[in-house]
Amino acid sequence: MPQQKVKVGVVGCGVVATAYYLPYLMRMETVDLVAVCDRYETRTAATARLFGAREQYLDYDDMIDRADIEAVFILTAPGTHVPFTLKAVGARKHVLIQKPMATDMDDARRIAAAIREAGVKAIIEPSSNTLLDPDTALVHDLVKKGVLGDVLWFSLAWTGPAIYGPALGSNPYGQDAFYTKDSGGFLFDLPYAPTQIVSALGPCKSVYAKATIGVKEADIVPEEKYDEFLASVTDPNRANYWDVVVDLPRTKHVQMEAVDQAYSLYEMADGSVGTCHVGRIYHPVLPGTGGGGLQVFGTDGNLLFGAGYTASIISRHKALLPHVDADGWFHIPARGDASRAKWPQPTPGAFNYYHASTQHLIDCILEDREPIVNVDWGLHITEMMAGALESSLTGERYDMTTTLASHGTGDW
Repeated sequence: MPQQKVKVGVVGCGVVATAYYLPYLMRMETVDLVAVCDRYETRTAATARLFGAREQYLDYDDMIDRADIEAVFILTAPGTHVPFTLKAVGARKHVLIQKPMATDMDDARRIAAAIREAGVKAIIEPSSNTLLDPDTALVHDLVKKGVLGDVLWFSLAWTGPAIYGPALGSNPYGQDAFYTKDSGGFLFDLPYAPTQIVSALGPCKSVYAKATIGVKEADIVPEEKYDEFLASVTDPNRANYWDVVVDLPRTKHVQMEAVDQAYSLYEMADGSVGTCHVGRIYHPVLPGTGGGGLQVFGTDGNLLFGAGYTASIISRHKALLPHVDADGWFHIPARGDASRAKWPQPTPGAFNYYHASTQHLIDCILEDREPIVNVDWGLHITEMMAGALESSLTGERYDMTTTLASHGTGDW
């Protein structure tokens, strides 16, 4: 019997598509890459040439209406996510939505309602730091079993690439993706932070925040440099623009129209409270000083991310831990070698959320099961960010309206 395949269309032939999703999609035996769509013909032509898509579209509505596809990967700038998702879901297409789901709760709820009504599968990125990652699932399970006792407080600073070497500061490209008002700015570009907190500790109850534009202007690499790069690529596995863009001259001056620094105090459903800073560092930090990874402190143990490991736990409940090293800690080794690749290229051997999400969506479609990183998850993470903005505007605490009754491996 021939292997069943899911017919896929991709909208947005930008950096994230060509570096991560398309190289994986083209290799999957359970995927038929039917169509690519972008407003620039240079990009659709290059991606069709490199990754084997049979059809090219310059108009998204045309692709949805005419292409024989079952799933759409929405890999465009954040300002397009709502209309593109609603169009795809209205046509009963399964969707993968690159981060963020939306930049306000009204739009996020519109997306969720449409997905539920259509009965399609949906993944809301990012899946990194979620229960789709076995290491994160293990941490979640241990905390749930009580390895930390009662969680008291936590802290996290998600500050971008400076901890890995020379600081990039603001993103080196992508005005529509990172700088315009409807992009949501760095807060909505970095949902990894609330995702990691929720995966470890469970749902959020409220947020009190201060959000600002700290650096009002930036210089970025002009958009046409990406098209020049893509036209020169001959190997589909070497189409990662990040390998070159960090070294290109930033000759285009842009204004920052959305929040680039957000400092939030989160109260979690388990009673713990903690701080979370999302922003950018514009200069390197000293080697070994760390970059503000998640740290969780409880009555019976502590959980720390980083310091050369994916995560480490010390606990008085040693019997709950898979093993304890000579230093008294249970360490989850870091997978891959961060020194072998430029940020944000996934390191060899590490969890690659782009690939994992792609595989998970296709599997869920073929097996008719609900994705782990689904609309309920996306709504909750989106509200943690949108709530921070609302709190900053009003000066008052924002009480969450969403929660997570169950997720992946069981009840929270």
